Amino acid sequence: MLNKLFARSCRQVTRLLSDREERPLAWHERVALRTHLKVCDACTRYESQLKFMRKAMGRWSKYSDEP
Repeated sequence: MLNKLFARSCRQVTRLLSDREERPLAWHERVALRTHLKVCDACTRYESQLKFMRKAMGRWSKYSDEP
């Protein structure tokens, strides 16, 4: 039962990482995400890429062509 609740595939985890940008995750989603990220280097890299893009877009949104 718990395995079904917390076990996630990489595809599901990348979706959760994207969803996390738009909405708060439920407690079981957060636990599943943390558990998966502890063992999956690929998803951890994807999370880092999302953080980098969020930071870059934040800087870009403040950019203006006008002095």
